[in-house]
Amino acid sequence: MHKTPVSAFLLSFLLFFLFCRKNTYTSELDPVHFSQWFVNSTLNIKDTLAAFKIPIDAWDSLANATRKNAASSSGIFTTILNDSSNSAYTLGWKTPLQIRRDTTYPLIIYLHGGIGSPLTTKGEKAYEMLLPLADTFSLFLASPSGNRYSPWWSAAGLYRIMQTLRYMSLHYPVNPDKIFLAGVSDGATGCYAVANTMCGPFAGFIAVSGFGGMLPQMGMGLFPVNLMQRPFYNVNAGKDRIYPFEEVNKFLDWLVNNGVSVERKAYPDELHGFDYREKEFGKIASLIRTWSKPAGKRNISWTFSPGLPNSPDNIISWKLLKESAISQINGYWRNDTLQIKSQGIDELIVCFPGLNSDKINVCINKGKTEKILKLTGSSILSYEKMVHDGFPNVSSDAMYRISPPK
Repeated sequence: MHKTPVSAFLLSFLLFFLFCRKNTYTSELDPVHFSQWFVNSTLNIKDTLAAFKIPIDAWDSLANATRKNAASSSGIFTTILNDSSNSAYTLGWKTPLQIRRDTTYPLIIYLHGGIGSPLTTKGEKAYEMLLPLADTFSLFLASPSGNRYSPWWSAAGLYRIMQTLRYMSLHYPVNPDKIFLAGVSDGATGCYAVANTMCGPFAGFIAVSGFGGMLPQMGMGLFPVNLMQRPFYNVNAGKDRIYPFEEVNKFLDWLVNNGVSVERKAYPDELHGFDYREKEFGKIASLIRTWSKPAGKRNISWTFSPGLPNSPDNIISWKLLKESAISQINGYWRNDTLQIKSQGIDELIVCFPGLNSDKINVCINKGKTEKILKLTGSSILSYEKMVHDGFPNVSSDAMYRISPPK
């Protein structure tokens, strides 16, 4: 009788065990894994997630475990993150003096200027530009680093901004309705780039000594339908030699004429920069108190920027027909039916706050009204929504797949 050697038996068992571990949810998925997936969300992450077959209800426990293992002490910190092109950069942040886990705090992400530098560390303490606000509020201040290879209006630069939000919300109790983006010079231009491509997580934008009108020259089309979804506070100086005051005002006039909410402030005798910031902290503090992310918004209106991160309200993921074509959607509710007009879109996954119906009525491009069933049981979609929102918790809101007729 042939006998299988013990070593061969053990090897077969080990291979079987490893195969099972690779294809099932196991305790190997610790907070470190979750942090890597959530903070460094890229396209190849989905294949890894699919292999683990993670139950939807495991996401929240993983996120909570990550928070428990994170440093809960207050203070000033830095870390090194890698963006979507795997380029390293420095993220700096400051916490409130005391952090209570039973409450949440506003977050201001600050974008520095001088983007033409090759340095990858300019964000380490850039948030100090707004440091006096910490004397008025308990809040988080954070600043990523950009440079000439990853300007704020590039795919990598935009990714860094969202990555900063995901990192802060994963490790700290950030208020999801009180996230603000502020910037000076190139950072102010970056604020317009974010509002134009991924306004979803933000409550509003504070732009100082910048010029959003330069974005088309940088290859980014400006879409009023996107820009009008959040308010701007824009500050410029009359003696700015980098961005002439007259040109800036022409751009601001164009915004206002196209329905964008812009409050302007001018300092006729000041130069480029923010040396006069002490005069503005009272106003910025007022904005932090009054601005909040729109609640319960169920309409969808967006023009996509191909090749860039897009994070609009209520649209979790999408497929476009042609990268070079105009891709846009406008949807509003008429009674119990979502009326949609779309162009250049192959598929959308949508989610509306507070809506958890088994099916919804949808009419696309004046066609026949269809009943769209709720998507269920998809851990990958739950992950996509967490990444889209910037917060690591599973939402109870239902998601629906909409495919416009070709």
